[in-house]
Amino acid sequence: MGDEVVIELIDIKKSFVSGGKVIDVLKGINLRVYRGELIAIVGASGSGKTTLLSIMGTILKPSSGKVIIDGKDVSNMSEKELEKIRGKKISFVFQNGYLIEELSPLENVEIISSRALGKKSYEIARKILSDFGVPERANVWELSGGEYQRVAIARAISVMPEILLADEPTGNLDSKTAETVMEEVIRICRENKLSMVVVTHNTEIAKKMDKIYRLADGKIVEEK
Repeated sequence: MGDEVVIELIDIKKSFVSGGKVIDVLKGINLRVYRGELIAIVGASGSGKTTLLSIMGTILKPSSGKVIIDGKDVSNMSEKELEKIRGKKISFVFQNGYLIEELSPLENVEIISSRALGKKSYEIARKILSDFGVPERANVWELSGGEYQRVAIARAISVMPEILLADEPTGNLDSKTAETVMEEVIRICRENKLSMVVVTHNTEIAKKMDKIYRLADGKIVEEK
């Protein structure tokens, strides 16, 4: 783990209006993620973990505060500028995977990796699916639940982003499969010095990270 900060949140606040009332979800979040650092964010349902992850990934804008990625304040960048940052520096893994069902698992990975890796993408896609233990299938709908999520994670990692943001990536998997999948993700992140922020309810997965932060009442605190 290096001392280079890849993403920093400075006094991030986020409010939503619901039923005519203002709901303050995040109340001043300060967080630094260093290159190669693996972080878990835990907290009760509805505490704002997904909101925080979306702001880190530039999908959602904060109500106030700054998001610094590679030394640049991206808080007020245009959508076009943000798309470039997402394409090169950030990858997402969601609990539901969101694979394209008309494509094979290999095509699902390659369609993303080809943007960043060009001609190398096919071989890299095959290798990473092999690393994750995904058998070659003609269609996504032939996959088991564990295989499906492995493909989704492989797709996100295949571009070798600086920052991997994962929202309950193993939430639909049994505990043994979840542990196996996350061990492979951690290995790849370690080997390639990728940073990862994972939102999880799984305490065993959280314990494998370098740091654990708890989000509660709109504030974040590191757990020792």
